[in-house]
Amino acid sequence: MSDFNISEVVSNVVSDLCSSMVKGAAGIGKDALSKLKVNLDTCLREYLERSYERYSKTKTLLYRERPVDIKSYYVRTNLGLEGEIVLEHEFLEQIKSKKRIVVTGTAGSGKSTFCKSIFVDVLERKVGIIPIFIELRHLNMESGITLVEYIVSSLAAIEPSFSRQQLEYALRKGRFLLIFDGFDEINGENRATYEREIIELSNIYHEILVVVSSRPDPRFSSWEEFYRYSVLPLSKEKALSLIGQLEYDTEVKSKFLKVLEDELFEKHKSFASNPLLLTMMLLTYEQIADIPNKIHLFYEQAFLTLFNKHDSLKSLYKRKSFTGLPLDDFKKVLSAFCVLGYAEKIYYFDEVNVLSILEKAIRIYGVNASAEDFLRDLLDSVCILQRDGLGFSFTHRSFQEYFTALFLVSNSNAQKYEVMDKVFFVNDRDSVLDMSYDINSDIVERVWLMPRLQRYIDEFMPALEGCAERDDYIRLIGRMYSELTVVDRYADEEVGSETELALAYTFHDVKNDHAHFFSAIHSIFQGEWRDFYLRHRDKSKLTDECEDELISLIADELEGESIDLSDVEGIPEKTRELIFCSGGTQLVSLRLDYARYLLSKLGRKHAEKDSDISSLILG
Repeated sequence: MSDFNISEVVSNVVSDLCSSMVKGAAGIGKDALSKLKVNLDTCLREYLERSYERYSKTKTLLYRERPVDIKSYYVRTNLGLEGEIVLEHEFLEQIKSKKRIVVTGTAGSGKSTFCKSIFVDVLERKVGIIPIFIELRHLNMESGITLVEYIVSSLAAIEPSFSRQQLEYALRKGRFLLIFDGFDEINGENRATYEREIIELSNIYHEILVVVSSRPDPRFSSWEEFYRYSVLPLSKEKALSLIGQLEYDTEVKSKFLKVLEDELFEKHKSFASNPLLLTMMLLTYEQIADIPNKIHLFYEQAFLTLFNKHDSLKSLYKRKSFTGLPLDDFKKVLSAFCVLGYAEKIYYFDEVNVLSILEKAIRIYGVNASAEDFLRDLLDSVCILQRDGLGFSFTHRSFQEYFTALFLVSNSNAQKYEVMDKVFFVNDRDSVLDMSYDINSDIVERVWLMPRLQRYIDEFMPALEGCAERDDYIRLIGRMYSELTVVDRYADEEVGSETELALAYTFHDVKNDHAHFFSAIHSIFQGEWRDFYLRHRDKSKLTDECEDELISLIADELEGESIDLSDVEGIPEKTRELIFCSGGTQLVSLRLDYARYLLSKLGRKHAEKDSDISSLILG
């Protein structure tokens, strides 16, 4: 906006807030009010001006040398809400009317850029709202800090006398939009804590507006006041618009736009409808004749392009390397760096831990390079990392997931099973397991999946055989799951069609327990488990009426409270009978049958492959 003056807008919105506080200043002394006005005026003016500069311009996979205006390249995607398509330019009005919103989208769908564009829109459209942007991944670096404390510390960095009490008073006046970006990037063990805080903030300060972005997560179904929007895939028109806006080699972009419109969008819709992957398609287009069908090959080609290419706006030439490492060694160290950080749930690196982790990664492979030079290569040569405030973050977190997966299937560590069993469950909303399986399914099956299936069978078969009465079976369910509850289930997660209540079993807190393991199996084998369940379940032993009655009991009589499966004796008799006849016990039993079936199938597959290899090579 050529006529936009951020200082003027900020001055007006902050002055308006301070004036409203004077008018409604009951219960606060004159001196305290005066101090509050001065602190808020100082803090908010500088915060908004700084943040506008930060979030209105950014570096991307293509624009790595300089920050660019977000509006010069960003095409905001449409959103879905219960079957309704919400156009991007209408979303600010949706925020003002709905007040509590969760925006979910898959990796690379543009959630963070979407949130930044909302921050910018709120100021540029002069709607009288003060946006506060909270990048939730930074909370992983702050032990035990609350959301309010984090916001206060951000403002106190501008004005040291700013206090929590002052923030809380301002929030009670409304006129604030809290944007919580990246809920899925909070360490798993802390998500429940920050989930409660977000909901409590929304309840206590009812007039504020709240937007939360995340990868899809079933927990959002229980956020009663929040509307859950889904980021929709790019249409062909939006995909063409996105590419058309990018500054790039004119000839390459022109050819890519033509092939994207003629055939590429339909042929590779799952990639071309994702903003990040579409950008990577353009980046790799001049190096390859076609787009690979597998996602890991796509990331591999993108990395090769970044490794060999200095500036996407210029013709290709060999870039300077600070480490001088050949491609294979560089990839090994990068994959070790990624898995070391990922295993400890580090998505944002400070000046100290980034060098410490790089030193460990270099030591794993024994290459001749310094951590400082490798960091410079990551930042300036391949641009996998970028400076982010006082620390560093990945250009996109999916690169960390890809190289973590690459390490898991390539490294020959003696404790490969244990490493996989830890890393696969670090973040169940990520793609590390799926990418690992995509890169080398044989390794994942032989090293981890088959031993894990055998472990599950060994632990659960005796327990199942020992079940004699109804309550024994319910205890068996309790070994697998901690609670029984109900959730809203969408018929179409992408569009967010109409919901209906369904039974849901809550995982135990242990991240790699058997329930989490079966969730991983679902991810790998897609609908195979569902088909097995539908083929083998015995409908004579369960009734839909039991399930419907149990859902009603939890939703109505228990007002949505979960049933604790660890205390069978504490569950009322009628409820126990409903749990037993609704299919929960049969579900656990059939999971065991499926585990034995899958282990047998994989065993035969690998035995045949080993036999073929031996006969073909050894004769």
